[in-house]
Amino acid sequence: MTTNELYAVAENGGIIIDRFSMPKCRSVSVNDNGQSFVALDNSVTGAEERVCLAHEIGHCATMSFYNIYSPLDIRGKHERRADRWAIEKLVPKADYLAALKAGYTELHALSEHFCVTEEFMKKVAEYYK
Repeated sequence: MTTNELYAVAENGGIIIDRFSMPKCRSVSVNDNGQSFVALDNSVTGAEERVCLAHEIGHCATMSFYNIYSPLDIRGKHERRADRWAIEKLVPKADYLAALKAGYTELHALSEHFCVTEEFMKKVAEYYK
């Protein structure tokens, strides 16, 4: 899924995306009374933009939002759901296996091939192992 396709998924899903200066955070998503919002830092571009956008849309698509004030809400569970959505959209399993078969075995080569960050590619490898 391309960056433009991610923006289209957001638009079609009624997710509002905006950019701000967020020096302490690259991206964030929230849901307010059924309306989902995604904010991206102004400096996020390229592979990082794709990864951040897919992850935050993943929160919205799976309604995986957590309440930081609730001791009963499990943040990791919501993060894993958002990551899983992003992984399956940006690097589908069949495409990942085809890339490995084609000789893309190094982390940097795989991340370049799929236009994602190396950190995200580590998550992909762990998810599909």
